[in-house]
This record gives sequence, C-alpha cells and structure tokens, in this order.
Amino acid sequence: IIRRIRILKQATEAISSGNLEYQLPPGRSSGFDMIDESFNNMAKSLKDRDDRLQKAFQRITRTERLASLGQMAAGVAHEINNPLGGILLYSNLVLEEMGDDHPGRKNMEKIIYQTDRCKKIVSGLLHFARQNKVALRPTDLRELVDRVMKTMHTPASITVRVEHGTADAVADIDPDQIVQVLTNLITNAQAAMPEGGTLTVRTDGDDTHVRLIVTDTGVGIPKENLPKLFEPFFTTKQIGKGTGLGLAVTYGIVKMHRGDIQVQSNADPAAGPTGTTFTVSLPRRGQAA
Repeated sequence: IIRRIRILKQATEAISSGNLEYQLPPGRSSGFDMIDESFNNMAKSLKDRDDRLQKAFQRITRTERLASLGQMAAGVAHEINNPLGGILLYSNLVLEEMGDDHPGRKNMEKIIYQTDRCKKIVSGLLHFARQNKVALRPTDLRELVDRVMKTMHTPASITVRVEHGTADAVADIDPDQIVQVLTNLITNAQAAMPEGGTLTVRTDGDDTHVRLIVTDTGVGIPKENLPKLFEPFFTTKQIGKGTGLGLAVTYGIVKMHRGDIQVQSNADPAAGPTGTTFTVSLPRRGQAA
C-alpha cells in the first residue's frame, strides 16, 4: 500500500510542478486502477482548463495592446493626414506643369507614389483606431461571399473554390465591414500563392455561430510569426507591398462583432502540405447580445 501511495505522491508532485500532461501508466499501481483512472482524468481536466486560461489570457492581452495602439494611432494619423494631403496636392500640380522629358519628372512621380502610400497607411491607421459601433443587421453570409467573389480579381494561376456547408448562414453583422474582412483575407491568400495554387472560401456553422473559412495552398506562415500576426505593422511582405494593417483591422472588426478569428498554418514542406486557413466565427442572428 505504501509503495502504491508513493507512486501517487510522485504523480501529484509532477502535477504541482507544472507538468499537467503527466499520466499514470496502465498497470503502474495494480489494484488501484480506479484511483489511477480518476487521477488521469483529473490531470487531463487540469490541462484542458489551463489551455483555455492561457488562450483567454492571450486574447485579453492582445485586446488591451491593440486598444492602446489604437489610441496612439488615431492621434498620429490625425496629425499627419492634412500635411500629407497638401504634399500630394502640390506635387500633382507641379507634375502637371512638367513636360514628359523634364529631368525631374521621375523624381516627382516617386514623391507622389510614396506620399500616396503614406496616405493609405494613415487611412489604415484611422480605420484600425476607430471605435464606432457596428451597424448590425441580419445578413446571409452565403450571398455576401458570392457577391465578393464576383468582384475580386484572381490571377489565372489560382483556382478558386466557393463552398457552402450550411443551409442557414444568416448572422447579425455589418455587411460592409465583413466584406472588408473577407477581402483582406482573400488578398492575403492570393499574395501567399505567387506560383499559383487553390483558394477555397467556405461558409459553415453550428447552432450559435456562422463561420467564414478562407484556405490557401500557399507558402504558409512560420510558427514564430503566428503570435504576431494581428499586430499593427507586422507583415512578411516586401517593402511597398503591404502596410501590415490588414489583419489588425480584420481582428478589430471581428471583435467588434463579438466574434472570433483563428489561424492554422504550415510553412514547412517536410511537415505536410503548406498553406494557411483563417476561420472567422460570427454570432448567428439573435446570438450577438
């Protein structure tokens, strides 16, 4: 009995030290099978609860960080928006007075291009920082997806698949903002497949939520980049190809809808097919409150 108790004592010490994956092997405490099973179930329950707490803590931390960044971004954006507008206006006026063979024309075009890019970044900052409420109304996500896909330009090297996995995809959303979410995710998916691939946009759902699922067969996202994915200005694109605000804005819109966004990705060909899947869960009609 003492030997068996010592085995259980070692197991409890392993759990208390933080090893929540510890399990008593079958037959280790012969005659105490019922206790062993109960202990293993307890350890698994603790591990599951710890995982949920860690995820909740990460979401809270990310939300607080984004809120703080949003306040700073709004102030910066307002301060530089008007000067940039003036630079862009007068640069275009100067360009109109230059002939096609003017030696400074190319430099002026570069000024206009970079200023216009700054304006887009500022616009993204303002959108990221805005705290306005969403205008919710019942919307069929299947119809919204079909409408967006008709307007999106897709390279010929990418095969597009649209799948609807639920007959009832009505959610309480702000259609314009969810269109932006879907557009951002599709644009990123296309950028991840420079050599071509398959883009799949799917609607699905359960009793309480409707899901938008965007999957690509592109290069994937390295594991070390996944925790930073929704942070403002974080991007893996080349300089000039992206502002790093698309996913931050997407995250903010989804959270304003009391929804959730998750990402799964593999960038290592040795570990299996590469690619990325974004899953956006939105409350069904009547479930948002």
